[in-house]
Amino acid sequence: MSMLKYMITLCMLGLSFAATTTSQAGDVLQVNLGQREALGIVVGKAQPRKLVPRPRLPGRITLPNSRVRLITVRSSAVILSPLVEVGDSVIAGQELARLESPAFVSLQRVYVQALSELDLAQVTASREKQLAKEGIIAGRRAAESNALLRDARSRLEEQRQALLLSGMTDKEISHLAKTHHLNPAVVLRAARSGVVLEQYARAGERLEAGGLLYRIGDLDALTVEIHTPLDIAHSLRKGTRFSLPDEDGLGQVISVGSEVHSLDQGVLVRGEIQHGVARLRPGQFVRVQFETARAGGAAFALPSTAVVHAEGHAWLFLEAEGGFEPIRVEVLGGSGRESIVIGSLTEASRIALRGTAALKAHWLAQGGPEQ
Repeated sequence: MSMLKYMITLCMLGLSFAATTTSQAGDVLQVNLGQREALGIVVGKAQPRKLVPRPRLPGRITLPNSRVRLITVRSSAVILSPLVEVGDSVIAGQELARLESPAFVSLQRVYVQALSELDLAQVTASREKQLAKEGIIAGRRAAESNALLRDARSRLEEQRQALLLSGMTDKEISHLAKTHHLNPAVVLRAARSGVVLEQYARAGERLEAGGLLYRIGDLDALTVEIHTPLDIAHSLRKGTRFSLPDEDGLGQVISVGSEVHSLDQGVLVRGEIQHGVARLRPGQFVRVQFETARAGGAAFALPSTAVVHAEGHAWLFLEAEGGFEPIRVEVLGGSGRESIVIGSLTEASRIALRGTAALKAHWLAQGGPEQ
């Protein structure tokens, strides 16, 4: 229907409405079948909702601590060449950087020395075991040799673990054990797959033991932190569902903080993102909407076109005998296309879902809400 035709129809129907008695909230607006069709009024039922959406709250996307890995140097070293940059994806075992470290040479030397000590301890323990068996030496002396052998094995394993922590692989350690060749260069590798989030040092820089080189995160698992007002936080539990309407994301609450922040008098709520992770990045600000159970009375979902506003309140047009009855409702939330309301409704109630603008115009012309 064109706008001109619609306005003409509206004016003609206005004369028909004007012939009826003035209606207030609670009275019935008389609308016959022909008028319904002319105004494009569509009637339907509201859908009951056990969970109702709450107001949207600001949140920030974060990485769980378990998904973040800091790459550090184990001993004083000079960075020869960083091999990855911020934004690069890496896989477990991939080379991240090559370093040069005198301390690393010392670790290899101590490991080689521990190998020699183990060889000597094995020979000594074997010989003295045979001598004790022949009665040439006391059994206690052979037992002492066995104890020294165990100590030598422990020292070797200690040095082996130190080399693993410094960045060497099992294959490289085996090669060192065979050749005794000391190498000043060490390669840092990724312990798990992820994305490089930060780089803290460049080629040529010297880092002391514990110095940071990279921060790597697994972006397949993200969380969101939401500063939540107390009245909403009281209704949240572990497992409460929420959505990120602007990002088509879904998730559930994993923790509700116990401390109230002094600045905003809110509680920090942390949630796990379960759908829509690919569209999100750590540090991104989002809007979060919780869905919680309503304690008293039923809530109903219906198209937002069904809701009209007058005198600062929300109203629906409930189908009644001969027309429609304006009823006042409270809007709890919803999206742009759907509203969640509470009021004098039941599952059997039939509501005007479209054409409500014309009904509102005639209702206001006849007096509108009671003052």
